[in-house]
Amino acid sequence: MEDDRRTKIMNMFYDWTQEREIMYKIQKCQRNWDYSKWDSSVDTFQEMINELLWTAEQSPSKQHEGNYDLYYTADREVIQELSRYTWGNTNRRDPPSNWRNAQSNASLYIIWVAKYPETERNCNADGTIKKNGHHERWLNGYVSIGISIGLTMRAAAKMGLATGCNKNHNDINGNDFWGKRLGIMDEIKNGTKKITYGLGVGFPQEGRPRWEQDETEIMIGASNGSKITLGDQTHHPRTGHPMRKAKIIDIRTTDKAVDPYGVTHIIPDMSKAAVNSFQPKGIKIIEIK
Repeated sequence: MEDDRRTKIMNMFYDWTQEREIMYKIQKCQRNWDYSKWDSSVDTFQEMINELLWTAEQSPSKQHEGNYDLYYTADREVIQELSRYTWGNTNRRDPPSNWRNAQSNASLYIIWVAKYPETERNCNADGTIKKNGHHERWLNGYVSIGISIGLTMRAAAKMGLATGCNKNHNDINGNDFWGKRLGIMDEIKNGTKKITYGLGVGFPQEGRPRWEQDETEIMIGASNGSKITLGDQTHHPRTGHPMRKAKIIDIRTTDKAVDPYGVTHIIPDMSKAAVNSFQPKGIKIIEIK
């Protein structure tokens, strides 16, 4: 009865029940999509895309600086191409294996790329300008991106859409896929841009758990998708970082496979990603007295 009274009072000023429902919705990462419901050629969908991009662009940032650029596509073929380079959804740690991040293979995909802003509005203690290469300037950008992603997810949920964030934008065999595909290799090399997060947006498949994926390939030999070689490379050709050998297996063709390190893997018959779905976060709320 007390809960009902409190809810009634709260909803006199704002629909807090709906707000909580939206929060619970965007907490969860959608990993399968109904493409038949999305048609980018329809004006309504283009207007929705425009509003989501407007939200992503206009969200609050420290000193109102532009710490990131937005790259997006609603082209099904382009998204399918991009999604092939999103390895990193851990399947097992021992022996190590991982899936692609199927949330990236949505009907709309937006990528936040951190960058040096055109302005420099922070200073050091002695009054000199804090240059854009300073680590605190990058921190400003990451915080701004986090705010932007959260508000964009909320806006999408208000439109009745599902969302899924993705951090894994990796290459294979050191081919620098993402930097080249976005046309920002020069900026990546000189350190003025960094690919950070992506957001998949679309309609979920009805009657199916959100964590079931339509992926039919698994990577064995590695638990994440960074610095991976499918050959015999020992180091990344550009960064010099050590490479991890891996092998991509079609789960429809076998139930066992051997990775490049000679370890036998039991191959699952379906791609799922529910490992963290029901885990408590352990966040504490502490009043300052």
